Amino acid sequence: MKVTICGAGNAAQTLIALLAADNCTQVTVYAPLEDEASRLRQAAQASGVSASFPDGSRICGRATAVTADAAAAAAGAALVLLALPAFAHEAVLVALAPHLPPHAWIGALPARGGFDLLCREVLPAATAGSGRVVFGLQTLPWACRVRTWGVAVDVLGAKAAVDLAVWPAARAGEVASVLSSLIHAPLAPIANFLALTLANMGQIIHPGIMYGLFHRWDGTPFPARQIPLFYGGVDGETAALLAAMSDEVLATRDAIASAAPGLDLTSVVDVQTWLLDAYPDQIAKKHTLHAAFNSNSAYAGLRAPVERVGEDAYTPAFGSRYLAEDVPYSLLVTRGMAELAGVATPTIDRVIEWAQERLQHTYLVAGQVAGRDVAASHAPQRFGIRSLGELIGG
Repeated sequence: MKVTICGAGNAAQTLIALLAADNCTQVTVYAPLEDEASRLRQAAQASGVSASFPDGSRICGRATAVTADAAAAAAGAALVLLALPAFAHEAVLVALAPHLPPHAWIGALPARGGFDLLCREVLPAATAGSGRVVFGLQTLPWACRVRTWGVAVDVLGAKAAVDLAVWPAARAGEVASVLSSLIHAPLAPIANFLALTLANMGQIIHPGIMYGLFHRWDGTPFPARQIPLFYGGVDGETAALLAAMSDEVLATRDAIASAAPGLDLTSVVDVQTWLLDAYPDQIAKKHTLHAAFNSNSAYAGLRAPVERVGEDAYTPAFGSRYLAEDVPYSLLVTRGMAELAGVATPTIDRVIEWAQERLQHTYLVAGQVAGRDVAASHAPQRFGIRSLGELIGG
């Protein structure tokens, strides 16, 4: 089976190690930036990419091909895995679409919000009866970091289970079985992509923690010793903010479920329940959300994203994926759904309004998803969806 991995970052390099180690799998890496493709070819040509795990085990795999050519990457692919930031999904899908076999499975790790809406717009065969399968993972199955680019990656911790949405939904069990075996991760099929979008915890955790850490930052650079822990830096105030955001997502879930009683949204849970389910063995203190974040060994030592601006001088990296990806392609998507459902989201609005200032983008205007940069997001409004009926019926 030919598998095409799109991307060259932490997740993509982990997938190279896992999938290329299987002699029955032919792995092609599609790295659209030629510099990435050539660097990866050079780095991995001798021994491939190795992934190391917390239990001391290691697995190594070498891709059959690394290319920046979309036609070569897509030709004959049975499975296409997008392991790159959500802002790159559209460009990659548009480039691959003319060359993909009609029955190829296409999925994102993770999908973030509105991935299915994007696929239906840019993949002409993503229609009922075409044989095409579109899927998305709620989150990455692991916390992983490249140790030596193109050579070695560390898997810091693995989640107990990861939700998987599949379109058409009737293929969910089949897709979960195949993918679980390939990537060595337990995948739990859920009912639909709408549930996956609402259940995406990255949209709460990442922008919420960035807000908690830096909304009072006065612009003064700080030394390396003051770079805060990211997950371990969650204090009581930030935990309360995350819980409030989670409550607003659940209110949106309930409003949509009320409008469509047959729609299964039971996989959409609160942030603390998700955290404890995802990391049952890594969290030492489970009594509060604050304690759960601070005692999660899978998050240990991970620091907030920063930019170096001088010798031992750093500033917050507001352009990191925690805002640049998780707001327009996650939190704003849910906020757009809440607007269609008539649900007020004051805490989510506060975080988005703060984030859009830092990103110098505009998503919310006068309390509506109507800013100039919505067109580059995955909010339902970007796809012309103007009612809850259109959202559910799509």
